[in-house]
Amino acid sequence: MIVAMRTCAQAAKVAGLTGGVQLAGKPKLDGTPTLSRWVDVGADFEAHRAAVESVSVLFELYDGDAGCCLASGSPGTQLPTGWRVTAARFEVQWPSDIDRAGLVRSHFGARRKAFNWGLAQIKADLDAKAVDPAHESVGWDLGSLRKAWNVAKHEVAPWWAENSKECYSAGLADLASALGNWSASKKGTRKGRRVGFPRFQSARRDPGRVRFTTGTMRVEDDRRTLTVPVIDTLRAKENTRRVQRHLASGRARILNMTLSQRWGRLFVSVSYALRTPDTDKTPAQPAVRAGVDLGVRTLATVATRDSMTGTQTLVEYENPAPLKATLTARRRAGRELSRRILGSNGYRAVKAKLTRLDRRCVHLRREAAHQLTTELAGTYGQVVIENLDVTAMKRSMGKRAYRRAVSDAAMGSVAPMMAYKTTRFGSTLIVEDRWFASSQIHHGCYLPDSSPCRLEGKGRIDKHLVCPQTGEVVDRDRNAALNLRDWPDMPVVAQSGPRPRSSAVPAEVPETAAQTIRTTDRLGSLRKTRPQRKAASSEAKTGVAPATKELRKESA
Repeated sequence: MIVAMRTCAQAAKVAGLTGGVQLAGKPKLDGTPTLSRWVDVGADFEAHRAAVESVSVLFELYDGDAGCCLASGSPGTQLPTGWRVTAARFEVQWPSDIDRAGLVRSHFGARRKAFNWGLAQIKADLDAKAVDPAHESVGWDLGSLRKAWNVAKHEVAPWWAENSKECYSAGLADLASALGNWSASKKGTRKGRRVGFPRFQSARRDPGRVRFTTGTMRVEDDRRTLTVPVIDTLRAKENTRRVQRHLASGRARILNMTLSQRWGRLFVSVSYALRTPDTDKTPAQPAVRAGVDLGVRTLATVATRDSMTGTQTLVEYENPAPLKATLTARRRAGRELSRRILGSNGYRAVKAKLTRLDRRCVHLRREAAHQLTTELAGTYGQVVIENLDVTAMKRSMGKRAYRRAVSDAAMGSVAPMMAYKTTRFGSTLIVEDRWFASSQIHHGCYLPDSSPCRLEGKGRIDKHLVCPQTGEVVDRDRNAALNLRDWPDMPVVAQSGPRPRSSAVPAEVPETAAQTIRTTDRLGSLRKTRPQRKAASSEAKTGVAPATKELRKESA
C-alpha cells in the first residue's frame, strides 16, 4: 500500500513511524535527488493506520507498491481512506466587551493589510522587472510571500503581534490563490469566466474574514461555545451538537476554523475530517430512479419509477421565490433610504431593514435547496439531474424579470449539494448531458420513422408545449422530468437521428392521488404575507408556481 501525504515532511514522519519506504521524487535541475510525498507502508495498511493518522488524516491511499510505482510511475488505484472532509457554520454573538470586539475587527483588518502589502510588492516587482529584466522578484506562492512578510512585518506593521499570525497568513494565502487563478485564466487552463488581476481590498468592499489553521481551536462541551486563537471564546446562537458529538467520540478532527462577518453578524465555519461509518448507508427507496427538472415556476419537478413494483410518481416542489416576495418591501425601503440623511440614525435604521431582507432571502433560498436535496438523496437510489449553465441562462434571456427569477431560484446550488449528499446517503447521482433537450422531446411519442417527436411552442419559456403529431398539450416541466428519469434511454443522439421505440410509459400521466404539502412552514408563511398585486410590465412571464406541492401517482 502506498500512502500519499500532503507534504514531503509529513511523508518523512510517516516513514519513520511505520518503517516504510519514502519513494524518490523528481530530481532537481542540477541532478540532486529528492524524496516524494509517497510512502510504501507495506501490504497491511491497517496495522499502520494509527501511525499515519497521528501525522495527518488528510492523506490518499493506493493499492500499489514501490516496485510498481517505480516501473509504471503510478501508485495504483486509489482506495477510500475512511475519512471525509465536511464543514458546519454557526452564527456567534459579537463579544460584549468593547476591547474583544475591537480585537475581532483588528483581525479582519490585519488580513487585509497582509493582502494589500503582498499585492503592492507584486506590482512593484512587475514594474521593476519591466525596466530591469534581471530584477529578482518575490515568488507568487504562499511560502515565498510569507518569508517576505516575516522580513518586512516589523516595519510595515509594528503592531502585528497584537493579532494572531494566522490572519496574516490567511491574507497572503488569499493573494496567492488570486494570483494563481489570474495566471491560469490568462493561460487558458482555468475553466469559467475570465479572472482579472487582483485588486486592493478595502473595509467597505471586502467582507471581514480570517481563517485559523493552528492554535487553540475547540468546540466546547457545553455545545454553546467555540474557541479560536487569541480572540478566545465566542458564544454560539445555536446548538453545536452536530459537530461536538463527533469530536467528543473521537470520530472527527478539526482542520481549520474561519471567522467571518456578513450582514453585520459573526459566523464561525468549522472544517473537520469525519471518520466514515463502517457500514454503508442505503436510501429509503433504493430501487427507485428519479428525474429532477429544476425550474423557475417550480423549484423542482421530480418524476420517479420503482424498478421493483413499476409504480410511478410525479412530484412538484414549490419555489419560495423570496426575492420576488420581498420586492415591494425592498422598493419601499429603498425610497425611504433615499430620503434619509447619510450617517443619521434614520439612515442606519433603514439600512438595517434592507440588510434584514437580504439575509432572510438568502436563508430561505438556502433552506429550500437543502430540504430538496436532502429529501432526494435520502429517498431515491438513483437521482438524475440536469447539467445547467445558469450563467448562460441569465445571459441569453432578454427579460430582466426572467433573469432575476433565475437568480432567485438558485438552481446552481442544487448540483453541488447533491454531489456530497448522495455520497453521504449511499445513493447514486447521474448528471445528464448538457445538450440533451429534455424539455423539447415529447416523452414516449415518436414519429412514423421512429425518430422522437419534438414539441412546439411560441416562446422559449412557455409552460405548455404542443405535440405536432397528436396535438396534445404537454406541461414543459413534467415532460422534462419524465425524460430525465428515463435518461439515457432517451439519448442525446435521439435529437438528430432515428431511434428504436423506447419502453418508456406514455406521456399522459393519469392522476390517481393528490396531496398538498408545504416545503416548510416558514416558506409557506412567507407566501401568505406576500402582497397581492398585478405584475408590472417588466415582470411579465416570471411564472412562479403557486404555493403547492402536488403528488401524482400512476401504475405501470
